[in-house]
Amino acid sequence: MTTRVLICDDHPLFRGGLAAALADEPGLALAGEVGSLAELRARLAAGDRLDGGEAGAGERIDLVLLDVDLPDGNGLDVVAEVAARAPVIVLSAYDDPHLVRRALEDGALGHIRKDAEPLDLLRLVRRGAAGKTVLSGDMALRLATSLRRGPDARAFEDGVASLTPRQRQVLALIAEGRTNREIAGRLHLSEGTVKNYVTRILDVAGVGDRTKLALLAVRHERAR
Repeated sequence: MTTRVLICDDHPLFRGGLAAALADEPGLALAGEVGSLAELRARLAAGDRLDGGEAGAGERIDLVLLDVDLPDGNGLDVVAEVAARAPVIVLSAYDDPHLVRRALEDGALGHIRKDAEPLDLLRLVRRGAAGKTVLSGDMALRLATSLRRGPDARAFEDGVASLTPRQRQVLALIAEGRTNREIAGRLHLSEGTVKNYVTRILDVAGVGDRTKLALLAVRHERAR
């Protein structure tokens, strides 16, 4: 049976290349391409409305490849929602164990790095199509290592996984000991904006003060 794959990624070149590769792969077929969470939800809802007749066969979705960084939100936030409708594999330029762990806990089959070699990427997609866990490279070992860390480190890593790229930049500068004013100057932001970012980072990282945040950030970077 052919597995119909829906790609959710906001980079047209990557999406187009992956779609072309799927079209040439025996046993796999393209169910469609979307570039945002809103489009993904609409496409899944359209599939839910089908009655299973001849028209439904062309709309069937057997597997979703879901990017993490999308223009209208973080793909990790909807893994459980998508997984309730179709098997899902997370795509990301990052390979942080805490990101992968969060995706697995929410029901994803696994994680594929977006810079994986084409043949390896297709091998992992086929593995996901068979309902098997998908982990590229040495991720299984790194994931096991991350699970052995203390509660504070795990909570911090889970929080970092939900940060935006800009928030991660702010966190990196906090780890360097930069003040809000220095961070604002470095990133061309207002101090008020930086303060809001810091408040958000403290909240999602599960720590109560800036000093502990900086220490955990340094340990996290060393453990990567």
